[in-house]
Amino acid sequence: MQPSGYFPHVDLLLQSMRIDRNRLNSRGKIAIDAPVLRRILQQAVAHLPFSAEYYAATYPDIAAASAAGQIPDLHRHFVETGYFEGRLGAPPPLDDSYYLATYPDVAAGVADGQVESPADHYRRSGAAEGRAPSPELAEEVARWMGLLRMPVVGNP
Repeated sequence: MQPSGYFPHVDLLLQSMRIDRNRLNSRGKIAIDAPVLRRILQQAVAHLPFSAEYYAATYPDIAAASAAGQIPDLHRHFVETGYFEGRLGAPPPLDDSYYLATYPDVAAGVADGQVESPADHYRRSGAAEGRAPSPELAEEVARWMGLLRMPVVGNP
């Protein structure tokens, strides 16, 4: 089986381990040493799809910091910091029709103007909620949600 590049949103992983994002920056112990867990996750995150253009365009604060020379390497920032802030490194493989049909709450939000678009919803909250962005990834997302012992959202 070829890997798809999907890895659960940081909030899903940490919630499944009953860990707050801030705990990853601590030196305390959780189930394993937090710096060790962070390095393990960074190793996995380093292999996710990444687009410097998408990252800078999607996150204006990152683009500004990069332009000011505060972030010399956008991919490195994503791996070391951005993922842990809940940022996406590349455009998700989002199928708008599938996403709207699978998640009626998102369709209603788009229809009434509360949600800008399926892609905006997925980036802002859908990934962190464990929603599948496309039918091709639905089974893999459901497997991850089962592994993390999280409820599957919608009907993927």
